Amino acid sequence: MSNRPLRFIHAADFHLEQPPSGIAAVPDHLRESFLESPWLAAERVFEAVLSEEAEFLVLSGDLLHPLRTGPRGPLFLAEQFERLAQRAIPVYWAAGRVDPPELWPSVVPLSDNVHVFPAGRPEAINYLRNGVPAARLVGAGRLRGHKMRASEFEPDPAGLFTIAVVHGSATSESLRARDIDYWALGGNHTRTTLFTSPHTAHYPGTSQGRQPEHCGAHGCTLVQVDESRKLRTTLIPCDALRWQAEHVASEPSLTREGLETRLRDRVERLRESMPESDLLLSWTIAGSGSLATHLRRGRLALELLEMLRNQFGAMSPAAWSVAMEIEPAVTAPAEWLEQDTICGAFLREFRQEQLAPEKPIVLTDYLPPELADKEPSKRESEDPQTRQPGLWEELAEISDPATRESVLREAAMLGADLLSGEEALP
Repeated sequence: MSNRPLRFIHAADFHLEQPPSGIAAVPDHLRESFLESPWLAAERVFEAVLSEEAEFLVLSGDLLHPLRTGPRGPLFLAEQFERLAQRAIPVYWAAGRVDPPELWPSVVPLSDNVHVFPAGRPEAINYLRNGVPAARLVGAGRLRGHKMRASEFEPDPAGLFTIAVVHGSATSESLRARDIDYWALGGNHTRTTLFTSPHTAHYPGTSQGRQPEHCGAHGCTLVQVDESRKLRTTLIPCDALRWQAEHVASEPSLTREGLETRLRDRVERLRESMPESDLLLSWTIAGSGSLATHLRRGRLALELLEMLRNQFGAMSPAAWSVAMEIEPAVTAPAEWLEQDTICGAFLREFRQEQLAPEKPIVLTDYLPPELADKEPSKRESEDPQTRQPGLWEELAEISDPATRESVLREAAMLGADLLSGEEALP
């Protein structure tokens, strides 16, 4: 069945009650930005509905905890809903964990354009275009202790484009089986598409990243459906405060001045590409050589952070450098490995461990016998087939390949630093 084109915005997880966190200290001039960023990001979602000329807005839960935001939260959302009501734009809202309908204060009425789906059971409603059904929405608010059941959601029997609105998770297989055109999901703070063919299941993510791991743009999703029901999703950035992880290479010939120039240029490009968001930058400098060695030893990295903060941290928008980590080279330079020194022998030992990735690292193997024997639950007399591993053994075995490689690389460079003398900084 072919339909007329459809255009709507899908958003979720505003969490107005939860400001960003995850850094040791927020500079004074960015405190207001931290506190206000969820609100500004949510406001930008509603602005996107208007600017993109969307026909309706779908909200998949966890917009706010009304008690934790105080009166400001409900009043803010009611004001945003009213903006859409003035343009006759409907809102379809399925509540999540923090925003069940019973918490909404009765003294803040919702405008008539807002439809809140009941908790725990799907309810169907048609979106009308000029009085004619143009799409079917089937939604259910999240009920405490009640898991999302994809089997409860039904496509439109007459063939209308069907949107399921729900906060929660389910297997891709169970969602695919329901023949729903678009699953408007909430509850995942990272923008994620579970599948796109023949139908689509999508989390728009939170509108404002709150932790350093929430890197990159966050916002809402513009959904466009053509006459043949082919669907396209587009991210519309709305975040007012953006976490950004930046990786910079440090080749052996790089000087301090060269690295400073590289860092400044990167910040300038980022500010130009994101003129409406304050930036929180976490730097990773990767490489080898004298400069990398000095960076690992700490003082130079702190000096570079201070330089970046002084130059870009107080601008508007700001680009605040949160942290700088030094990632060792995958292998130590060949000339280090070939040295007839304690350091060379140490690095060759680690190199042998790197060449056997299937072998777990058991840190207790490196303890002196007198310490290893003090492990309380390690008893040599026990049957090795039935003996339970001791606490030290459980904590000290590293078998995950990525973790294993990272630990070996860090340990090798730390040892090399301790066994080498100071080098002149290039």
